Amino acid sequence: MAKLPPPPFFTLRGHEDVITALHFTEEIDDGISSKPSLISGSQTGEIFIWNLKTFRTYHRFEGHDKKSILFLNYYQSSLLSQGRDGFLNIWKFLDQQWIVTRKFKSLSVGFCPSILHFNNIVLFNDKAHELRFYNFENESMYEKLKMENCVGMCMRIKAIQIKGKTFILAGYESGDVGLWNCESLQEIYRLNLRKEPVMCLDYDSECKNRGISGSVDKCLETWTITENLEIGNVKRIDISNPGITDVKIREDKKIVITAGTDCNIRVFSWKSMKLLAVLDFHRSPIYCVSFCSESVGKRNSVFASGSVDKCIALWSLY
Repeated sequence: MAKLPPPPFFTLRGHEDVITALHFTEEIDDGISSKPSLISGSQTGEIFIWNLKTFRTYHRFEGHDKKSILFLNYYQSSLLSQGRDGFLNIWKFLDQQWIVTRKFKSLSVGFCPSILHFNNIVLFNDKAHELRFYNFENESMYEKLKMENCVGMCMRIKAIQIKGKTFILAGYESGDVGLWNCESLQEIYRLNLRKEPVMCLDYDSECKNRGISGSVDKCLETWTITENLEIGNVKRIDISNPGITDVKIREDKKIVITAGTDCNIRVFSWKSMKLLAVLDFHRSPIYCVSFCSESVGKRNSVFASGSVDKCIALWSLY
């Protein structure tokens, strides 16, 4: 008999609405006293910071006018949160509470989470239909990438390094994936992968030089960036049920996980894309997954999943 995959080793409860964003941090400061810690955000703007030794919250507070959280990060003792109110907030822990000290106006109420790349914040601006790069320290916008209207909204972005240079991968509403050169500020290649919007993507530029993307249909795609900086070698991986909302490649490049609207987490070998396990703990669609680079207690290879069921499951796998 085949060995069944393990259940989550802990379930975090307390959010009053759908979990929409997750981020593990290894920083320790006045606001966070143990590492790693988990930050979670909900559809109603709740932000929780979890102590993973006690599995209780350090802090819980609301932001973004009770609008959905799209993106969370922790950088230089600052909490970054982007909401569908059109702002990316910089929070500091001052006088025993979290206070917004700075704001970046994103003019985005769509689906595209921002990214933090080195000391830069990259935001998609719906109105101008462009990616804008801001310096985290002085808040100045120093460059922007103008996108064509024919691809629709930008749905996901990922900063990658190729031969020491920075590029941006963009997944579009049209089902295309584009590769942008951050020096020339030009889209140097674009490939249509599907008819539906690209809902999620990730890329491994260290080991396999391969990307992966998913959407609302019943397949994933893997693809590579060639020496000529073209997107190609597309391969389709069929899955049993439609709807992939998030995809993450683990730091060691051994496995990749997907979050599904069918309530399942799928675990694949990143080398072969063989399906290793289907985790079916959640009872509602899963919107986000995140890997932890540190051990949690004695458990290694930890990741978290957040769902419409308002629960966050913690897993230790392979």
